[in-house]
Amino acid sequence: MPNISGTIYRYGSDERVQYATVKAWSKDKPVQHANSDDDGDFSFSRLNPGKWTLVAMEENSLPSQRIEFDLMEDITNLRIDLQHLAGSDDENAGRSFFTGVLISLGVLVVGYILLHLFVHPTGATSGDSFIWTGGPWRFLEIFMWSLAGILVHKIITAGWYLRTQRFYREGMLMHIAHIATTPLLVLVAVVILSLATLTLTLANDNQVSLDLSDPNIMIAIAFLLGTSPWPLWRFIEDTAKRVTGQEK
Repeated sequence: MPNISGTIYRYGSDERVQYATVKAWSKDKPVQHANSDDDGDFSFSRLNPGKWTLVAMEENSLPSQRIEFDLMEDITNLRIDLQHLAGSDDENAGRSFFTGVLISLGVLVVGYILLHLFVHPTGATSGDSFIWTGGPWRFLEIFMWSLAGILVHKIITAGWYLRTQRFYREGMLMHIAHIATTPLLVLVAVVILSLATLTLTLANDNQVSLDLSDPNIMIAIAFLLGTSPWPLWRFIEDTAKRVTGQEK
């Protein structure tokens, strides 16, 4: 009869979780339980062949994702990740962060409107345009819209993390780093994209070309890129590799 062995880790790290309970069950077969030892290792011996499901649980963690497989031979080095359950200190920090980001977005919106109502740099706008489209002022426009995008992203994600009890104080540095660096990365990405023209093929085979150097489109792209910090980082990284010849 086949055996199963593996290790339980803290999600996102190589920290091993001690004394967690692993439950294994299969149709019409008794439920099996195993506990992880001091090194986070667990094992099941002499299980009947067939379809089995494993899930790990620990007092201060969320249940793991279910692992389903057809057991025909020994399975070794199985990894199960557990996310720890946020405590009251984590929740308080998360609520403070959420409130701070919400206020920051409000301040940015009010400041943006006031700037555009009372500041009219020469050559910055054309016609009846409200936004700054000319000279170096358009880069400030892009910066503000990208900052709005990342703040919106953080409001949504922080709210979701709080709802699912997955906001951790340790992650606040990452969120702050995103807010500080993403607008600059967006500015670089938009400058790169402004050198290209995007052609879209619609369902009726009609094609629409978008000039990415158009200030209005640049602003829209800046906001969308701001809401996606990880894909944005990968785009910048891949572009840098192509430019420097590091990509093989």
